[in-house]
Amino acid sequence: MLTVAKLAVLIKYRWDYRRFNKNGLPEEKALLADLDLHALAELLQDLTLYHKKLVSDEYAVKIHATLRTLCADDETAQTLLGYASTL
Repeated sequence: MLTVAKLAVLIKYRWDYRRFNKNGLPEEKALLADLDLHALAELLQDLTLYHKKLVSDEYAVKIHATLRTLCADDETAQTLLGYASTL
């Protein structure tokens, strides 16, 4: 599950997995080892579209459900939601 600490690592590398794989510290790689990075990238893309008001109300409900499923707690969900609003 995504935590604020894991999200900080993803943001540090700008969600660029090649950069992360090449330059990531061993402890960062260990921290993110349990994440489904593909699912999180899709969620980030959906959240970006959500903030631009480019999704239907029904799809927005699905996005929020996915957000709650992939995040460990409300703090992480709110942090990711806020980050996506800046993109």
